[in-house]
Amino acid sequence: MPYPIVFFIHSATIRHATGATTEDQWGNVAPVTADTTTVCRFSKQDEQFEIAGQSAYLTTVPKIALPPATTISENDQIISTVQGYSDTFRVNEVRVVYEGSREVISHITCKLAAVV
Repeated sequence: MPYPIVFFIHSATIRHATGATTEDQWGNVAPVTADTTTVCRFSKQDEQFEIAGQSAYLTTVPKIALPPATTISENDQIISTVQGYSDTFRVNEVRVVYEGSREVISHITCKLAAVV
């Protein structure tokens, strides 16, 4: 059974590139985007051990859970005003979670990265 709607206690805006482009006022080509507001649930993923050159550090990656009918793909942006997650994030990984029967989608989870 998919997660009940009461599980999704937050809301966010998904900014998805449509594939079309336009020209801005300076003549630069810019992608056309569409914004969709959806219910969701933010959470912190377990800490990960990262190695960069000779440095090693722990990072905590935020995640988002979305309803099964949500349209989202890697590199989309998540815009949030939720306390503790108030930022613009890039979607790094999308994972569709199925029920035990593998025929019904329970929910969608995404790993996020801050847009800098």
